[in-house]
Amino acid sequence: MKNEIQNFTENEYTELLNTAKAQINAARNAIAVHVNSTANSTYWNLGKLLHEKKIEGGYGGNVIDRLSVDLKQSFPDMGLSPRNLWNMKLFYERYIDSDKKLLQAVAVLQWRTKYERI
Repeated sequence: MKNEIQNFTENEYTELLNTAKAQINAARNAIAVHVNSTANSTYWNLGKLLHEKKIEGGYGGNVIDRLSVDLKQSFPDMGLSPRNLWNMKLFYERYIDSDKKLLQAVAVLQWRTKYERI
C-alpha cells in the first residue's frame, strides 16, 4: 500500500516527508528564538524594575524572597527563585551601559544557569 499512495514512488514520498520535517524543524527553531528573546526581555525588564526600586541586600532580601514566593504562585514554571531575581537585577546592571550591538547580542543569549533545567 505504501507504493500505491496517489502514484507516489517511495523516493517521492521520502522527499515529501523530509521537506515537511525540515519545515517543521525550521518553524520550531524560529519559535524557540522568539521565545528566548522575549524571555530575555522579560528578565531585563524585571532586573530594571528591581534596580529602579533600589532593592539591595539586607532588608531587600526579604522583599526579593516574598516577591519570589508571590510570583511563583502565578508563574510556577518560570524559574523565579530569589537567586534568579537577584541575577536578573545583576544582568540589567551589568549591561545597562553597554552599546546597542552588545545589548542586541545579549537579547539572544540563552538565560539559564548550569543548575536550572530548560
